[in-house]
Amino acid sequence: MFDLQRKPLTGTRMASLLSLPALLLVGLVIAAPASAARPENALRHGDIAPADAFRAAYAPDAIAAARTPLDPAKVPASLRGLVPLAEYWGIGDDVLREMMQEGESPAKKKAMADAVNPHNAAITAWLDGLRTAEPMSDEAAAFMYMQRGLTELELYREE
Repeated sequence: MFDLQRKPLTGTRMASLLSLPALLLVGLVIAAPASAARPENALRHGDIAPADAFRAAYAPDAIAAARTPLDPAKVPASLRGLVPLAEYWGIGDDVLREMMQEGESPAKKKAMADAVNPHNAAITAWLDGLRTAEPMSDEAAAFMYMQRGLTELELYREE
């Protein structure tokens, strides 16, 4: 590098031109966007890590936030009584669903299975009848994930 008089800048002359506060400010300006964009332990789509690393990346209220309010009018009439269960148990995120399941009592899991299992054939028929060219509705997804949860808990029964 050269100064205005075309003399090479030496290390001591360069250091005197840039003060420590100026260097810190430049460093913060450069580093701030990168560090602000993503917390150090946050995981992104496609990341591979142990389950505990994924669990640590979730906020304490992540399970409640993952629950989606459903519109009963978008559910077949014979399955509308299960909408509250689908809202509660039909979490699409695998890690959050597992965390929620681990936090529930065996009695609550059994009660959900007892309520849903008699309707599994109707739920499956409804889901199989959906058009694959269209995005799945929140209602259909919640019922699908509720059934997946039953399978994960080894409580799924086709009655």
